[in-house]
Amino acid sequence: MAIGDDRAPPRGRSDSPDEPLLDGRVGLFEMRNRPRRDVPWLIAYLLLLLGALAGGVFAFMHRNTRFEKLVTPESMSDPHLCPIDATSHAARRLLQQGPDAPSPFDFDLFMRAAGMWAGASVGGALLVGLLFVWLVRVSPGALVATALGLQVSVPAAVGILALTRGSVGAGVALLGLAGLTLLVFILWKQQVQLVTALLGLAGRGLSANPGLVPMALGLQLLALGLLETPLLLALIGAAMNGTLAFNPHRADRGAAESPEQCVDAEGDSVSCCVWKTEPWVPAYMTLAGIAMTWTLFLAFQIKLYTVGGTIAQWYFEPVSAAAATDDDMYHGGGGASSSSADAANGGGRRTTARRRRSRTLTALRFAAGPSLGSLCCGSAILTLVSMIRQAMEKARQERDRNLLAACAAACCSLLLSLLEFVTRFATVRAAVTGEAFLTAGRGVVQLLKRNAMDAFGVWWLPPMIIQSCCFLLSASWAAAVSLLSYATTWRHQAHAASPHQASVSAWLTALLALLAAWAVLGFLGSLLLNVIDALFVCFAMDRDLGQVSAPEVHQVMGKLPSVGVLVQQ
Repeated sequence: MAIGDDRAPPRGRSDSPDEPLLDGRVGLFEMRNRPRRDVPWLIAYLLLLLGALAGGVFAFMHRNTRFEKLVTPESMSDPHLCPIDATSHAARRLLQQGPDAPSPFDFDLFMRAAGMWAGASVGGALLVGLLFVWLVRVSPGALVATALGLQVSVPAAVGILALTRGSVGAGVALLGLAGLTLLVFILWKQQVQLVTALLGLAGRGLSANPGLVPMALGLQLLALGLLETPLLLALIGAAMNGTLAFNPHRADRGAAESPEQCVDAEGDSVSCCVWKTEPWVPAYMTLAGIAMTWTLFLAFQIKLYTVGGTIAQWYFEPVSAAAATDDDMYHGGGGASSSSADAANGGGRRTTARRRRSRTLTALRFAAGPSLGSLCCGSAILTLVSMIRQAMEKARQERDRNLLAACAAACCSLLLSLLEFVTRFATVRAAVTGEAFLTAGRGVVQLLKRNAMDAFGVWWLPPMIIQSCCFLLSASWAAAVSLLSYATTWRHQAHAASPHQASVSAWLTALLALLAAWAVLGFLGSLLLNVIDALFVCFAMDRDLGQVSAPEVHQVMGKLPSVGVLVQQ
């Protein structure tokens, strides 16, 4: 009988070979019985990935080598390059006509001088990320207060600036927004304090498992470098398989002799030529797009699974081992008392350090081995959700909305959000128990239903605070980089190009710094949310059996909406 059933199974027994045994040495975390799960999903993903990569090789080998010359504005505007009766062979032999128009911004000059600032932007973003993690671990209250304060002060400052410049309507609206935001945070003081406590737990989980950050970062870079980049190049290569063709919107029927004569039926100027891809390209690009999306979600699933497995091992760790971990973490391994304990335990500090490192490696080994098929299943569900949302958004843009369609879209969005929520928690449960994905999904639904914990899934405050804090810190770093780079570098190069060279260069540097900092902080913020989700699932499983493995986690999680404090049996 699985954990998700209504009756809890005896510890260490299983009524079915499909249900994992629970290892009492690590609480509810399954260490031994982890057979391969959901293998057909793994095979389906590998076949799709190999097909997309093979198609990319074909597309690259058969691309139009004159693509870059044919898609320039000059070529697109020349009616002689795309006669109405042109063949593919003739179109492939066309050459570019005329040079590019000069640009008021010298991009080459920017790239020659931007190397130092590009490195400084990325390096500074990493330092901002380290500061973010340190604040979460040491003073989560200060981090939350800063995020909330910025959400109030920024619109208030912009509103005051608007009033001083005569924009009364905009200024009053912004000041009203700032006041309303402040009122909401005052009324929700207890919820904000709860978010602070949750962030403190997440920071402690990351500190106790320092291998999580480099592991998660390595997974993202591996997925991006080894899989996403080749698929992206394959898409670009597929788009290059085609020719210039006569624009079907032209009304001159091929009689135009100059770009000005290429007009539509209403007399408006249109492009003389269009790029027409080969007939097989749209189908392949759909296939490669699905492979890219599935791969991206698979990387996220592996990260969430590894975080969930690592945190579960830490959560269900025996109290004595956890105490030794906390002593090393908070006292730095120094002091006479810790030295005596190490001597009594035969070098316990080194053993504890190895244990902390092995948690992440153990969870990653399970993710890349027995549960990889389950993660392919979960990422396939998320890919389907993403495709449905894209179709809904496309339909919304192309068609007029009516009340019935709006209600249907709202209901569908709610169901998709619920499916994402269940998928996220099912991944954590699979990391703990080693179950198949759909079994873990049914189990986590029953688990939350039995313990009346449904409100946590729709509680939007922790993600909102973390994401807004990440964005505001990123924007602050970008503004600092922009001002510093303008003062020290770009304003001295204004004479070398157009008068706008310095300001445009400063804006591009700020954009690079913003993207770098937002990527780093967004990654760390998502990691913190993954830790909170993992702690919640461990708490729910613990509570379902009437036990308290981590009292400090129970003390915080018991204050969540619709949960309540457990009376230990």
